[in-house]
Amino acid sequence: MKIKFLANRSFLTTIKVITLIHVAYSCSDTGTPPKEEVFKDPREMTWTSDTITYEGSMQTFLTSMWVYSPTDAWVAGHNERSFGEIYHFDGNKWTENEPMRSGVPISIKSINHIMGLTPNNLWMVGDRRGFTRKDLILNWNGSTWKEHVLNIQLRPICLFTNRANDIWVGCDSAVVYHYNGTKWESDKPKVNLPSVSTCFINGIIVKDIETYLNVYVNDMVGKRYLFYFFKGNINNWTVLDSMEIKDPQSVIKWGNWGISLGNEGGIYSFGDFGVWQYINNEWTHVLPINYTMHSVYELKKNYKIAVGVYGMAWYYDGFTWQQLKNFFSPEGSIHLTNVWTNGKEVFILGYTSWPQKTIIWRGK
Repeated sequence: MKIKFLANRSFLTTIKVITLIHVAYSCSDTGTPPKEEVFKDPREMTWTSDTITYEGSMQTFLTSMWVYSPTDAWVAGHNERSFGEIYHFDGNKWTENEPMRSGVPISIKSINHIMGLTPNNLWMVGDRRGFTRKDLILNWNGSTWKEHVLNIQLRPICLFTNRANDIWVGCDSAVVYHYNGTKWESDKPKVNLPSVSTCFINGIIVKDIETYLNVYVNDMVGKRYLFYFFKGNINNWTVLDSMEIKDPQSVIKWGNWGISLGNEGGIYSFGDFGVWQYINNEWTHVLPINYTMHSVYELKKNYKIAVGVYGMAWYYDGFTWQQLKNFFSPEGSIHLTNVWTNGKEVFILGYTSWPQKTIIWRGK
């Protein structure tokens, strides 16, 4: 019995050795390593532009953009005629897609922010003017529009679409709305505000399971601006940081125009004096310039593009920020509001001075 046991143990040991040799050999035989995707430097791209105007209008002012692919893109914003505010690109031309010609109640309106999940699930938020309510929340399913009616006297200003059952909307009065795929719920982060002030959420993102808010406050009595950076969820918010801007000596900790989430998880803010990134629980001024930046897009940690006023466009290659001078407008005739890239092509959204026209530059 003892000899048989040792024999069995020897046999098992031999099997283990053979297995280990096979595994080690398999691991060492790497074969052809996967090719690292090569992206194109936007400074070496060839650029074309499309201009969007609406017949009889002096203000085709489209400031928000969402791109699924170079052959499926959307832009939206404001037109004083309340038509000519939403356009879709199919790879060849931009075509107006007006919800109020498709059953959505007609009113004076503007679109403030657009964002999508799939080509069959696009969201837009805006505000109605001179209507019984201010809220305007639209969902495009690929063929028709649906309006989600909150029936509130608050303007939806920004949104973040994370999953089909996880839609966030930031509004006036620092009120946030969340849609779980079935119903809407609302909340307002608790913070002591000046008695005479206006406030709104101008940036909202979701990273992992946490929602981040950028809240703007205009204290009209104290003649100052207050900003709060929140993290949390419905009925559970924490102030991560705050700042007061009162005079030229005030310390600007992060961007006052809004926040965004990069494809690789970077949290950014942008506004007066450039772009910031939230690193190790504090804001780092990654692009300090004396211009107001309106948007930053992180494709990869070593591939980012930021755009702003005066045609300012900057590209980060993993080491330094370089200006894309194709759009620079020192006289202020062009302002850029949004950007997207897949590393092979770039879309940049902007508008001209009065009469305002929308321009989309495409580089490849």
